[in-house]
Amino acid sequence: MIKNSHNFTKSVYFIILQSFLARFTMFMVWPFLALILHNRFFLNEFEIGIFLSTSILLGIIVGFFSGNLSDKIGREKIILTGLLLNTLAMFLMAISNEIYLFFIGAIFQAISRSLVETTGKALLTDVIKKQESKELALHIRYFAINLGAAFGPIIGVSISFTGEQNTFYIVSLVYLLSFFIACSIFEIKKYKTAISSTKSFNALFSILKQDHSFLIFIFANAITFTCFIQIDAGLLQYLRIYNFDDVVKLYANLLLINGLTIVILQFPLIKLLKRVPALFKAILSGFLFIISFVILANTQNNDSDSVMLAIVILSIGEVILFPTINILIDKMAPNNLKGSYFGIAEFAVLGVAAGPLLGGYLLEHYSSFTYWITMAFLSFIAMILFYIAKNSKRPEIVPYKEDN
Repeated sequence: MIKNSHNFTKSVYFIILQSFLARFTMFMVWPFLALILHNRFFLNEFEIGIFLSTSILLGIIVGFFSGNLSDKIGREKIILTGLLLNTLAMFLMAISNEIYLFFIGAIFQAISRSLVETTGKALLTDVIKKQESKELALHIRYFAINLGAAFGPIIGVSISFTGEQNTFYIVSLVYLLSFFIACSIFEIKKYKTAISSTKSFNALFSILKQDHSFLIFIFANAITFTCFIQIDAGLLQYLRIYNFDDVVKLYANLLLINGLTIVILQFPLIKLLKRVPALFKAILSGFLFIISFVILANTQNNDSDSVMLAIVILSIGEVILFPTINILIDKMAPNNLKGSYFGIAEFAVLGVAAGPLLGGYLLEHYSSFTYWITMAFLSFIAMILFYIAKNSKRPEIVPYKEDN
């Protein structure tokens, strides 16, 4: 596995390191955003869902256009713009005393996330030609993200940063430093002003209309994201509504369990499932999601052990699914439309936007059993769609070829 890392460039190492630092500092505060919105701005569960869903939705729209734009003007310029915008977003959220300013900051954050993460994944697949090295880079990036997500919340709790707006200053500083480092590393290429027909929106949509497999795959991802995002939005509200003891500490520990499960099991699972087709890995992850949600649906008040078990199972499903998604997108995308396909894949994040809204509504009006069983049912639907995508129509496009 290590031998495949010799193809990594400075840009690859930067994207991996920046992913870790950004997620580490962001997760000191972002998972507890629902608490800030409830305690400081007095929003209820459904209003919190609307807040999160709307900001994410705008980020998705920008992600689609930024992916196509990165095919035209270059990945590096888009990433630099995203880092600078995220610096501004975090600073604005730190100083905001009014909900509308806080909301603007959240919108900027969602937009900049799309600019940096979507384009960053496309850049990784650009600069690394060997397929094994490319997949390793995507796995390491995901590993770094979860390492940051695992320790960010627990460090935040230990230094009393959780639920505090001041933490956004730290995140802002990290993005500003990342911007300056990126300026020194990236080689900003000059792109031709004439845009080839394969990069035009009309040609892109013509390809997509024929790519039934990819479209069904994205729809299945969207449903999966709707379910999985409950760990960020709905789970904290669920613990608070049903009066679990020491909610903030318990939730931080659950995020730590989630991250550590991924950190410990990611590479052993890569080896174990090496010969399993990618779409079957997606189906397997859906089955694990269902088990996790059924456990949560039958969890009694203050039974934190059952919640922890459910999160471990959910995390195993996550570690199988999400790196596989990026690998599948890279394999499905034509070489000259990598950015566009990764941008289109952002529409799966509509599930992330719908998740807080659906979760907030179910928690506000129904029981926790209904809430979690709904997520189990949606996960089952996603499994069926992954299977359908495997055998669906694809256009006659030039497939990716490895450089040996």
